[in-house]
Order: sequence, then C-alpha cells, then structure tokens
Amino acid sequence: MDIIRSKDNVHIKEVKKLKEKKYRVQKGKFLIEGFRFVREALYSDFKISSIFLKNDFEDKWKKFLLKENFRCDFPVYFVEKDVFKAMVNTENPQGIAAVVENRELKVKNEEGFYVLVDKIQDPGNMGTIIRSAHASGALGVIITKGTVDIYNEKTLRSTMGSIFHVPVIYDEDLKKIELLKKSGFKLIGSSLDTDINFYDANLKGKVIIAVGNEGNGLSKIIQDISDIKVKIPMPGGAESLNVSAAASIMMFETVRQNLI
Repeated sequence: MDIIRSKDNVHIKEVKKLKEKKYRVQKGKFLIEGFRFVREALYSDFKISSIFLKNDFEDKWKKFLLKENFRCDFPVYFVEKDVFKAMVNTENPQGIAAVVENRELKVKNEEGFYVLVDKIQDPGNMGTIIRSAHASGALGVIITKGTVDIYNEKTLRSTMGSIFHVPVIYDEDLKKIELLKKSGFKLIGSSLDTDINFYDANLKGKVIIAVGNEGNGLSKIIQDISDIKVKIPMPGGAESLNVSAAASIMMFETVRQNLI
C-alpha cells in the first residue's frame, strides 16, 4: 500500500484548494469528511472523484466494501495522519474524506413544493433548511444570488447528509422562478409586513415557499413577484422567528395540508 506522506503531494494540494469557494466554483467540486457523509454520497446521484483515507482507516474501509458489496470506480488514496489532518477542516478527523463533483439541476413542473432561499447568510440556517426540505419531501431548494455557499464546511455539516438527497438549484437571475410561476406554481413569501395569517393560506398543489435574509427578510424583487405574502402568527410576542425555524414550520404545514 502506497501512502502519501507529503503535504506537497499534488493530490493533497488540489484537495486543500477546495477549502476556498472560488476553487469549488472553478473546479465544480467540493470536499466532504466523515464516514457518514461519504456513505451518503456513495449512494446518491452525485459522482465521487476520489476518496482519501488515513492509513489506519484501511481495515474499516475494506469491511465496508465487503459488507455493502460496493465496487469503487474512482481512485482511493491512503494518507499519513498529519498530512490528512492538514488536508481537511476538522480538528479531529475520522480518517475518511472524499472529493465530490457538483451537478447541474433543473426545476421540475410537477405537483409539490419548492423552498426559495433568498440571500440567507448563516451556514447553520442554510443547512437546517436543506435538512428540513429533505425531511418534508420538498421538490428542491432554490437559492438566489447572494445566498451563503452551500458547499462550505459549516453548511454541509448542518445538512447532516441531506445535501445528497434534495436538489439544490441556483437561480441567480430568477428565470427558474419565472418558469415555475408560468407552470402554475404559486409563490408564497414569508413577511412581517402583512396581516395575512400563514395558516389561512392554501398550500395545496404547486407551491413555492420563500424565506429571506436573517436581518432584512425577502428582497424587494421577491416580494414584488410573490403571489401572496404571509406571516406566521406569534402569540408569545416575539418580534420574529429564526429563518430556518420559520422555513421548517412552513414546509411541514404544506405537508399537513396536502395530507388532508
């Protein structure tokens, strides 16, 4: 077994570049860490470019391949402990990481709902919304220009693997939203500047739920194209809800209405 022992190894240097957004965008790839994440990726529609294992992780990897009857069609590299730690982001890495290729996705004109995320900045909020979208069976998550990078380490970790199970679609010019609206989707904007109770809204059929930036809410352009603006009632008197909490409430109310 050949082991990579130098931080200057060409493969290690390429992986370390993926810690920066500009390289993730340029290469169309991102880095994931941990056995659970790698396993989720292996059984998803994403393509893995390569896997890196700390040299003491070999036995666990072989047992996994044998148990799952899985065959690799990508290179697997074994890496010395200190080199592996320098390559990844976590302080105490599990010993497995993978480079995954991004994928281009299109919106689908079918019954169900999308979540539109408009300029959200916090990675934890973004990851939680993706996780809730997966759990609630959303058709996908649509993100606008100015939204946090979904492939940075904090966002990925917050998704708990859901990133591999719900489509996340970029819509920088809102053409995809326009297409969905023309196909019969109703855009419902979350806003504090309305008297319409969210629970009075009809969420059956084709719906897009829109949530906005943590401090400023939905941008004016999204508000202007919304078919209806709604407010989640807060009888306790709080000024607002965390955006990921608000998004989750809206998603599962959509689920509830469609089960009736």
